[in-house]
Amino acid sequence: MSAGSALVKAPDGAPARRAQTPAEVKAELHAAREKVKARLVTLEGELGAVGRWREVVRRHPVLAVGGVFVAGYLLGRWWGRR
Repeated sequence: MSAGSALVKAPDGAPARRAQTPAEVKAELHAAREKVKARLVTLEGELGAVGRWREVVRRHPVLAVGGVFVAGYLLGRWWGRR
């Protein structure tokens, strides 16, 4: 252990850990931010056109309105029977 480090008591009997310096915390936050950005890009790629619903509606307005109408009709029939 270096001269500037101290052990931090963890709650509920968890093992004690070394206190982090501000630079270590900043580096850890930066790494977490980059990890989230990478996952977001992956998710956007996996969603494809579903994630870009405005583009789909713009390209196929009649199909989009028809789909919403059918979904509304089916939901209305389902709820009307209860």
